[in-house]
Formats: sequence, structure tokens, C-alpha cells
Amino acid sequence: MRIHEIVFHMRNVRTRMPFRYGVATLTSVPILHVTLNAETHGGVRCLGYAADILPPKWFDKDPAKEYKDNVEDLLFVAQSAAQTLSDIGANPTSVFDLWQDVYAATLRAGDGRHLNHLTAAFGSTLMERAMIDALGRGIGLSYHSMLQTADNPLGVDLGQILASLDATQVRDVIAERPSSSIAIRHTVGLTDPIEDADIPDQDRLDDGLPQSLAAYITTQGLTHFKIKIQGDADADLERLRQIASVVERSVGSCVISLDGNEQYADLEPFESLLARLQGELPDFYRAISYIEQPLERSVALDPSQGARIARIGRDKPMIVDESDGDLDTFSRAIDIGYRGVSTKNCKGVFKALANQALAQQRSSDSVRYLLTAEDLMNLPVVPLHQDLAHIAALGLDHAERNGHHYVRGLDHLTQAERDACLQEHGTLYAGGSDGCRLSVTGGRIDLRSLQMPGLGVGEGTVDVTSMTPLDQWRFESL
Repeated sequence: MRIHEIVFHMRNVRTRMPFRYGVATLTSVPILHVTLNAETHGGVRCLGYAADILPPKWFDKDPAKEYKDNVEDLLFVAQSAAQTLSDIGANPTSVFDLWQDVYAATLRAGDGRHLNHLTAAFGSTLMERAMIDALGRGIGLSYHSMLQTADNPLGVDLGQILASLDATQVRDVIAERPSSSIAIRHTVGLTDPIEDADIPDQDRLDDGLPQSLAAYITTQGLTHFKIKIQGDADADLERLRQIASVVERSVGSCVISLDGNEQYADLEPFESLLARLQGELPDFYRAISYIEQPLERSVALDPSQGARIARIGRDKPMIVDESDGDLDTFSRAIDIGYRGVSTKNCKGVFKALANQALAQQRSSDSVRYLLTAEDLMNLPVVPLHQDLAHIAALGLDHAERNGHHYVRGLDHLTQAERDACLQEHGTLYAGGSDGCRLSVTGGRIDLRSLQMPGLGVGEGTVDVTSMTPLDQWRFESL
């Protein structure tokens, strides 16, 4: 590719209900959009998009930083990455080679600002997705097809990401056919109502969508759940007891993941919580398929934690999420005792492909390593579609999805964008007099429409003219 121009826009979104995770409670958030104007080796001009929300206290949980500081740090690395890509992208180079250079330069820029690598790498992941989307549009291939074809148009070399993967071909890592649908793993946030009766009159939304967990189960036929815990064993156990009552009454067989959101400084109290769960809620405990990073990142990869991580992992695999700041994090985590790692586009898709290869390489008949699909409240159009297209290529069967829970359907889009979504992705969304929304049937969503040129976004679904140019946007407008 040859890079011609990179432009940023912002769109503010308010949640329909507060989303509490870890130490943060989200009520409004900006979505940063990237538009990349590029040219293929064959001289075809093409546009590529990428976008993500800029959330508080996920990339960086430094208590001394305010939400505005988090946003400014994320904008800094995004702009640093764009500047590097603009500087080096004048000469035709493979997407993968461009990404490698941008990744290294953005980490150096982040180091100069004393940012952790999870934050710093965010800038390069935006450029990575925008380039993938542009190239796919330019050559007429979907993301899955670009990874599957022997020509390897993206130029991906997994051995350049992890040395142990030098003989691994990217087409051997992805699914033979992309997932046509996935199960929704519904997020139960720390303040989400469990039953309709739990909702105070002043907090009732009556906006045409479910609000309580029980209502979601009834309306969408859910069977997969991701449950946030807060690090207070007594409070967590009482809430889990309420959730278990609803799930066991309404669902029967189900899949559950627990998300610790870095709420523990050591694993002893967490082990105690699991022991109580096993004794007091045995059916619920058996349904837990894995546990997502309970340890705060300052100690999560400390080898001294290895014995407990391995002990817990023999029964319930533990995965790393927020600690996954470097390309070799998963490899180091496996050595400590972790059994998996999350894939999130904000952490990088090439990195996820390498992690998937590593999981396959290290798995055996006795121990299985895994990638799990987790959601940082991805919203339509660009963040959600690109995340789902990537998950489909990996062949995963379920994923945490919570954007449609905390933000009402496609209300944050323009009418033209909503119409385009319904036209191009009519099986992914449902439209009616009360608005457009993600179509969840039997607990699953249909991904087939995402197999289009690029990274699943489509034509006409992104209207940057309705957004605010980044140089005119102010945090105070949230």
C-alpha cells in the first residue's frame, strides 16, 4: 500500500444506563474514528476505516489520572501512530511491514510519555485496522479471504511477532470458514439490575429494550453470560447467588465467564470466593468456563503468583486481559500458569493471530490453551463490525457483547447510516418503528453479512461528515 492521508473524527455517545466495570462507571463516551486514504500496489485508490471508544480506567487504571487524562493519552498515541504511518507510508509497503514500524514507533512515543504498553499500542492498532480495511476494499477481498489466500496480500509473518512461530502460516491459524454466527455472552455489570423488580421507578427506561438480566434472557434467549465481580467476597457471593437463581430458573444449561477486572492484589481471597461458590452454588460453579484476569496488572504476571494461578487453572482456566500489553505477554503468561488470553481489536488483530497460533502450538491432549473474545463496549458501526469480522475469521463460537445493552441500538448514528446498516447487514440488525438494534435470536447473532471487501464495515455505513473533526472536539462536550 501507499498511504495518502489520515483523518480523525469524533462522535459522542451517551449510554442508556450506567456501565460499571472495575473502578469505572461509564455514562458517556467518545468514539474516535480514523479515515485512511490509500492506494494499492495496482494503483487503486481506497478508503479504510477504524474506530474505538475511548473509555475511562481500562487502558490505564492509574488512580491519579482523571478520565480526561485517559482520553488525552489515547489521542496522543493515535496521532503519534498516524504521523509515523504518514511519514513512512509514501513508498509502497505491505500492510504488515507498515504495522510493525508503526507499532515500534508508537511504543517509543508512549515510553516518552510514561504510558503503559497497552495504552501505547492502541495507536498502532487503529492504523492496523484502517490499513486492513482499505486494502480489502481495494483488492475486493474480505478479511478472512485475505488471511486465507496463499498470496498473503497483507504480508503477515507470524514469526516476526513471536520467534517460536517462524514456520506457522497465518492461513493455518484461522478457521477454514468464518463463523456464520456467534452466541452472545451477555455482560452483567456491577450495577446492572438482575430482575425487573430491582429497578427503581426513577431508573426505568421503557425504551423498547430489555433492562434487567431476566428480561434479556426472556427476550433474546440467552445462554452465555459474562459476570463482573468487584473483589468483595461477601458482596460478590450474594450477587452471584441472585444471578444464579435467575439463570438456573430461566436457562438451564449455560456458559459463564467471570471477570475480575483486576480487583485483587493477590489470589488468596479469590480462591476463597471460588471455594465458597463451589460449595454453595455448585451448578453455577460448574458452568464457569474460564476466569478473566482477577489480579491487578502490577502483579498479574509476577512468577510468584504462578502456583496459585496454576492451581486455579487446573479446574477453571484463567486468562490475561488488561495485562496483555506486549507481543510476548501471552507466551510469558503461559509459563506462569495462565491458560488463555483475550482477543480485542484495541489490542491488535495481528497480535491476536499470533496468540491464536501460540495457543494451538502449546495445546496438547492434556492441556488446552485458548483465545476468548471480549468486548470493550464495541458499538456500531465500525468498532462492532471490525471486531465481529475478526472473531468470525478466528472461528470462535461465542463472544462478550455489551454495547447493545448499554447504548440503545443504532440511535447514535444518523438516519442515513441506520438505513445503510439495515440494507447491507439486514441479518445482523433488525429495524422497526422504535429504532434499529442488534438482532439477537436464540442467544445468537448472524455474522454472514460481514464477509465483504475490507474489515466488515461496508459502503455508506460511515458518515464522517456528521461527526466532529478531532481538532474541533473538546472533552467538555461529552
